[in-house]
Amino acid sequence: MGNSILEDRTISKRFLFPREKHFHEPYLITTSSNKLSCYRRIVDETKKMLVVFHGSNEVVPDYLDIFAHEIEEMGFNLLIAEYPGYSLSTGTSSLINIIGEIPFIIKNCGVPIDQLVIFGRSLGTSYAVNTVSQFPEIKGLIIESGIADFYERLDRRVSPEDIDTTEQILRAEVLKYFDIEKQLKAYNGSTLIMHTNEDRIINVRHAKQNYEWANEPKQLTLFEHGDHSDIQFSNHDEYFKTIHEFIDKC
Repeated sequence: MGNSILEDRTISKRFLFPREKHFHEPYLITTSSNKLSCYRRIVDETKKMLVVFHGSNEVVPDYLDIFAHEIEEMGFNLLIAEYPGYSLSTGTSSLINIIGEIPFIIKNCGVPIDQLVIFGRSLGTSYAVNTVSQFPEIKGLIIESGIADFYERLDRRVSPEDIDTTEQILRAEVLKYFDIEKQLKAYNGSTLIMHTNEDRIINVRHAKQNYEWANEPKQLTLFEHGDHSDIQFSNHDEYFKTIHEFIDKC
């Protein structure tokens, strides 16, 4: 991806929280510089696949008990992507090198691109949106607890002075890689946006902004219960029913 100030170690340490966690039979995807310990389950080769990009302090095994079970019970195939340095993956993560891994993940998932639905949660929504911008033939996009203004999120954790640059340069670099508005407006597949009204980490206005930018067909589902970290658990039945109906319609 080339050198970027967004690869600065200070940013990586304040934004990304990798941890090692083992799980049974990881699905290894070899990229140009790493081996990513993903999870893959093919339920029915004729059905769509959900590809998941998780949050910054999550790892693949966090999704295996409930989330994976529910998606597989729906009859859909599933790939949960892992980032460099997370779980059993090699390498070290930066905001930028995760973007560089996306083509390897998509091209090695084992399902045709036009049968994919991409799911992102929290920071992972930025990579999900980037994925559909790289592969516009993807059927659908799910943004859960997602970010609309990436610079706002960055500015809360890192100042330009922290990495010896200016606000102007930092804003320009963020837009180079994380122009959510541009990427959403260029995507013509189906989009589902899910958020809680009481999210204290990423305010619900981010969801409303993403919905405004997205093209039809699009859907905005706001949950009354739960916060950023427990949206799935506080709204279990409605949460998975919404996902199921969306994938079916894509």
